[in-house]
Amino acid sequence: MPPSSSMDPNNEAPGFPMSDVRIPSRLLSVLSFPVLVALSGCGNQLECDSIETRKAVLQTIADDHRNPLVNYAAKESTAKPDPENSKPQYLLGEKIVTTSTSKDKRTLQCSGGISVAVGDVKASKEVEFTVQKAADGKLTVSVAPFQF
Repeated sequence: MPPSSSMDPNNEAPGFPMSDVRIPSRLLSVLSFPVLVALSGCGNQLECDSIETRKAVLQTIADDHRNPLVNYAAKESTAKPDPENSKPQYLLGEKIVTTSTSKDKRTLQCSGGISVAVGDVKASKEVEFTVQKAADGKLTVSVAPFQF
């Protein structure tokens, strides 16, 4: 007689047949969706709404000291200027859309909302920008001047 084993010959734990454990296909698909989304973001695709692009757009706008949107907000603010409230606070809208894509998919035209708060005034405007990724992976953003 062979030595007894704590495992069933079907490699099932005693008293717990694996055939009774079923993961519903809907649950499996729901649980695997976030993994697929995370993995799809690992590519080298250019996107208008990526974190890298958003940061570059905000930096480009913040570096423009002749920015008419911030100048308008600063001029309209009635708050007493001090170091805390005189610095512009920028916020890109939740929805940034791709308006066109180049044939080689390395240049995108994009559009979205942007707000700036200076003191007690908040001004919002549509911002249009171009994002381009060079062969070496370097990202370049150019923002169209605000039109009033």
